[in-house]
Amino acid sequence: MSKSTPSLARRIRAIEVRRLALLKKLTNGESVVIGNVYDVMRRCGNPSCHCATKPGHRQTLLIYVEDGRRSCKFVRKDDAPQVKAAWERYRGCRRALREFRALQKRELEVLRAQIKARRLFYE
Repeated sequence: MSKSTPSLARRIRAIEVRRLALLKKLTNGESVVIGNVYDVMRRCGNPSCHCATKPGHRQTLLIYVEDGRRSCKFVRKDDAPQVKAAWERYRGCRRALREFRALQKRELEVLRAQIKARRLFYE
């Protein structure tokens, strides 16, 4: 039992350190864009423009859900870098939440194994 206790403490401590890093990432206060951001090729509608015959103009599209309904907006060219950066932060938050869940699951497995190792067989 004494051999497993330091190992358990190290494993739990490693999980706590990673959890704190994830919490810092999730609570940093930077703005996020919830949804999906795509670059699409779009025609402008001007019949004399090159996009009438060739691929269109590159434009950023934001797709999101609001009040249970799917919506989309085209993002202004000047705002596209900020929207894309906020969307990347959102994706990072989602990855952090998935990892947070996995850490919690791993921690429970370690604790259950420790409890199982400490069980007493009564005859």
